[in-house]
This record gives sequence, structure tokens and C-alpha cells, in this order.
Amino acid sequence: MKAIILAAGVGSRLHPLTLETPKPLIEVAGKPIIERIFKSLPEEITEVVIVVEHLKDKIKSHVGYNFFDRKVIYVEEGEKKGTFGALLSAKEVLGEDRFLVLNGDDLHAKHELEKFLTGQRMFGLQKMVMPNYYSVLVENDLVMGFRAQTDEEKGAGALIATGAYTLDSKIFDHPGVEVFGGEYGLPQTILAQKDSFPIRAVITEKWLPINSFADLEKANKLC
Repeated sequence: MKAIILAAGVGSRLHPLTLETPKPLIEVAGKPIIERIFKSLPEEITEVVIVVEHLKDKIKSHVGYNFFDRKVIYVEEGEKKGTFGALLSAKEVLGEDRFLVLNGDDLHAKHELEKFLTGQRMFGLQKMVMPNYYSVLVENDLVMGFRAQTDEEKGAGALIATGAYTLDSKIFDHPGVEVFGGEYGLPQTILAQKDSFPIRAVITEKWLPINSFADLEKANKLC
């Protein structure tokens, strides 16, 4: 089974650090994020596709074409931007089988990623205090949609999309849902197909996004 890591972003919220270092190579407790991602991959993942753009040569130089005993393929981000646009750029190398999708600036626990291999369409969620994000609606273990957070959720936490998914090639039958600034959102596109392809929720507890210096400090303490 293949995994695809979306690693093309510029990481503007971590400037000036990311002006010279791509986010996947930022160190957390002494190890680059990309190494921690590879170590968290389930054993069933034998090949990894990495979508690159910003400082791509540094990523390629560090990872190479075989990393932690897994074959690595690189794809450059295409014209269609956003998370779905990044995934779309790898369409030709992903094939017809299921594949695991991860962000290149997130940390996961291996035992939690293994849960994503138990179904055809899986959608990672975690209860987090992140008021600026949409709350994800779940009914009978199926992901049903998004909505703005309530005042209670803004203080106590809501189920947030973690950016980890199991998908299949049918996702490319959809042209993509445009979200803002000409970008196309992957979670929105997945939800647009929910009537044809039910999406099972995977609730995690160990997901650590690295979107800011506060996130980086938190991760350094926990890892």
C-alpha cells in the first residue's frame, strides 16, 4: 500500500525558520518531522509519494529515493492549488488501490495510523481547542459534514479534521471543491462524495500539527 505525504507548502506561519528549511525538515526533539512521519507509518506501507515544491531539493537530498526501507517517489505540485490540488498532482503514480494521505508537517502515532488501513474511506478526527477551524459532524461513526463551532466547542474543543485520510482513485472523479483563494480543499472534496463513498471516522488522540511556533514548542515537550 502507498502513502502520500503533502509537503509542498511554504510554511509562512513559521517564518523566518521556513525561509531556509522546509517544514518536513524542521526538527522536533532532535529529529526532522519527515523522519518521525516515516517511523509512524504502518508496516503495510511499502512505498511513499511525496508532493514537493518549496525548497524541494533539500527534501530530496535528505530523504533520497529509499528512506527507512521504503521506496520514495517525488511529484511536484501542479497548477491546481490547495490540499486536493496537491493530491491531484500525484494521480498518475498512486494507481487504483487505496492509499494513505498525510500532511508533511503533522506527527502521528503508529498505532493510530494503523486504524486507517481498516476501511476504504477513512477520515481522521481529533478533539482539539482550535476555534478557527470547522467542527466535523459524525453520525454512527460516519463523517457527515462541517459546521461552525458553537461557543461551547470554542472553549472545550471540537472534532477537527487531522488531515489524515485513506482514499482511493475514485476521489479523482470529482473536479475538487474550491474553498478560498483559488485553492481546492481535500476534506471538502471527500465530503462531496459521501453519498457514493461512505466515510468512516477515525478518532485519534496523538495527532500533533506543527502549524506555529507554539505547536513546535508543544511537540518538543511531548516527543
